[in-house]
Parts: sequence; structure tokens; C-alpha cells
Amino acid sequence: MIFYLHLQYACADTKLIIMNKKIITFGEILMRLSPPDHLRLSQASSLDLYYGGAEANVAVSLSILGLEAQFVTSVPDNDLGSSSINMMRSFGVASTVVNQGSRLGVYYFEHGASERAGKVLYDRSGSSFSQLKKGMINWESIFKTADWFHWSGITAALSLELAEVCEEALIVASRMGLIISADLNYRPSLWNYGKKAAEIMPDLIQYCDVLSGGIEDSDKCLNIKLIASDTLETVFRKWMDIFPKLKTIVSTTRYDANASSNGISAVLWNGKEMFESKSYNISHIVDRIGAGDAFMAGIIFGMIQWPDDPQGALEFAIAASCLKHSIAGDINLANVEEVKALMNGASGGRIVR
Repeated sequence: MIFYLHLQYACADTKLIIMNKKIITFGEILMRLSPPDHLRLSQASSLDLYYGGAEANVAVSLSILGLEAQFVTSVPDNDLGSSSINMMRSFGVASTVVNQGSRLGVYYFEHGASERAGKVLYDRSGSSFSQLKKGMINWESIFKTADWFHWSGITAALSLELAEVCEEALIVASRMGLIISADLNYRPSLWNYGKKAAEIMPDLIQYCDVLSGGIEDSDKCLNIKLIASDTLETVFRKWMDIFPKLKTIVSTTRYDANASSNGISAVLWNGKEMFESKSYNISHIVDRIGAGDAFMAGIIFGMIQWPDDPQGALEFAIAASCLKHSIAGDINLANVEEVKALMNGASGGRIVR
């Protein structure tokens, strides 16, 4: 069941009235296994289980924020596949599922601490999702009542066939007039089917209105070369020149970072002006997996809620990402009131009673 929130919330001079918009996300849902208490995998005698994945995380976060979200994926017709989809359903996310194959993708995440970095080990080869091909999903039916489509470069990285499914979806979404967003989400370890990201991603990004990525993605993902004098603004101008459908580019920055504490901030470029967010210093990180997805969900929510206020959308997104660092698992469970409270200066120093 989808729950719609109709709230008013004062922030500066902006009232919050959550809009009934439907967002479709497409990607693989994974079972995540993590050793407890910052143990290394070699030490663990038990593992904590979560479900997640970039596009699934965005869908759940959007549903918690009050928007209608639908997730498109493929899972096996077994207990693990059902459990993963039931998790999505428990947060109000409808799912369009292709049941096939016998495996749910898995990844292991070893929490870092201090100067020891966190570590991800993927075990997703041969998963049900990896077997998707063009023609298996009725995109026209899925997009019929939708307003927005979100995908990420992780899906295109998994196989040439999945990159083709992404393109199939993007062509239909573009023709049907949906707003399209993408997170470049460059993962070098996943691009191993004989194609580089820079050979695949430009053909897909041409359909996008909103893009999340950093300056380091220019060459690796978009095949756009940089020169020594380039700034973030000149890089984003190049991106918009080459991909004229782009209207908004966002990027996050981490600084003074180790596995236990980070500083984070973000920028938004709308083709005319660069907006910079407030910075947050995060200590005692509980779990940073999914922080970028929390940011992406916050941007989508903010752009729908405040279409004429890029600064407000950006501040909401970075505050949502900040809160995700305090929540175990892949998914940001922070609601609108909690994100808005942080935007307005509240901190974790007081107990909410």
C-alpha cells in the first residue's frame, strides 16, 4: 500500500506540501551480509543481513518521504527473492518483478574503522537480474502513470545486455515525457565485460534531465577530456554542451574523511548558477553505504517539492545524506520531519521526546 503524506512544514518562507508524483526506479536488489561490531570477514562467525541496492534504496527513501515509488527488477522465485520484495513492500514500494533464475545477487560489506577503509565483495554473477534482456519488460505499461524515471550506472556496468535494457527503458521514458535522472555510480570492479564505462554511458546519458556525478567521472564515464584549467563549473558546462537534454547536475564531496568520520557537502549546477550546500561534519559513522542514494532521493524529492528553489532542494538532499550515515543498512530511514529539522539547525545532541 502506498501512503501519501499531505503535510505543511515551514522552512524559511517555504511551505511543504508533498506532491503526488510517481517515480520508477530500475536496478538490482541485493542481499547484503556484514560482520557485526566492525569485525573483518576473516573474524566473523555471524553476519547481519540487509537488503539493498542503489535504485532500491532510492525507491524506499522516496516512499518514506511521501512520494509514490515503484521498483522494477528481477529476482528468483524462491524465499530470498520473496523476502527482498516483501522488504520493499513493507516500506510502501510497489514492485514490477520478472521472476527467473535461481539466485539473488549478494554482496558482503566489511565496515571500516578509523583509517581502515570499508570493503565490498560482490557475489552477483549469474543472478536473476543479470539475466534480463531487451523485450522482457513492458516499459510502456510501467511508465503509463509515471512522472519520473531513475536509474544508475551500476546497472549498465553489469553486462552489455543490461546496458541495452537501460537504453530500451530510456527511449520509452523519453518518448513518454518522463523526467529522467541518473547517478553515474562508477564502480570500476563491475565493468568487466569487455566494455569501458566511457564506451557505454554517453549513449545513455543523452536521455537524462538530471545527473549526479563528480569531476573525476568526466573522462572515466562520459569520455569528456579535461584540461588543467578546468573548474567544476567549466566541467559541468562541457557536460551540458555535449548532452543538451541535461538541465541539472549535482555532485557531492567528502573531505577530512576516514571510515569513522567525514565532512560532506554538495553542489548543484542548473546551467546558469552554481549552488553550494551547507557542510556537515559527521563523526561516529554507523553506516555510509547508501549515503549517495539518500542524496539522490533527496534531490528528486526536493526538485519535485520546490521546482523553483534549487538551493532548497540541494539543502534537503545533503541533509538526508548526512542522516543516512547514522542508520545501519543500505536504506535511509529518515523521514521528512527529521531531514527538515536538520536543515533548520537541529542536531543529535538532544533526545526528541
